[in-house]
Amino acid sequence: MGDLSITALYTSQVWAWAKLPCAELFATRDGKRVFDATNAVLAVMRRGTPLRYALVHRHAMIDELVRRWQPRRVVELAAGLSRRGAAVSADPDVPYIEVDLPAVIAHKRQLLERTAAGREVLGRAGFALVAGDIETIELSLLAAGEPVVVIAEGLAMYLDAGARRRLFAKVARLAEHAGEVRFAFDLVPTDEEPPPGISGRVLEAVMKRFTGGRTFERDAKTRGGVIAELRDAGFSEVEAIAATEVAAAWGLPHADRVTPTVVFTARVARATRS
Repeated sequence: MGDLSITALYTSQVWAWAKLPCAELFATRDGKRVFDATNAVLAVMRRGTPLRYALVHRHAMIDELVRRWQPRRVVELAAGLSRRGAAVSADPDVPYIEVDLPAVIAHKRQLLERTAAGREVLGRAGFALVAGDIETIELSLLAAGEPVVVIAEGLAMYLDAGARRRLFAKVARLAEHAGEVRFAFDLVPTDEEPPPGISGRVLEAVMKRFTGGRTFERDAKTRGGVIAELRDAGFSEVEAIAATEVAAAWGLPHADRVTPTVVFTARVARATRS
């Protein structure tokens, strides 16, 4: 399933645990085993709010942004086993394109083919699974010349500063073809992260074990720094939204749980010629 198979399995089971729409289409026994084992290890360490609540908050926050933006087209980068595309594409007027590595896309297609409901999703004209690397894929081919919402959930935390800036610039340039781009992604700045403690070190060790040494980057030090990177990339409207600021107002699942989740939003529109 690619480099981040364990995290993809864990998050897919988090969506099922939270009973989010369409999450059952991607639930597996392997995902449940990873979910239970990870939670058990973190529970023994007993530090902070359990990881699953932070993941549910970020997912629900991005869902709410998509709802508010009323997109005409959505492209989700490094989609993994996200259930969002299956849910949003139920509206035939909103094409939803998911991009990930070939092995992940193949696995996701197999999961959808297991059930009648999954096969119905695959058969939708507005739902597409696209195999590709986010660093090399040509996003303009996916925008079809109309305004687009781009989502990168659970991705930025793995990118160092250089890769993060390249991603921001690539998404911003999409406005040249799409006219308008709205961008949403999650990233907890270093100065807002809880102290790692034993549980953090255990989680990082698990990540390295299952991703060939790849782990979380920590060079995004402040919200202001990330906002500056987005503006440098060409975005004109940028905002950082913390779960603690909107949990109740947005009706997030488990709103009473305090998590460090931060979602960034950005917008850029192509300049009109006078």
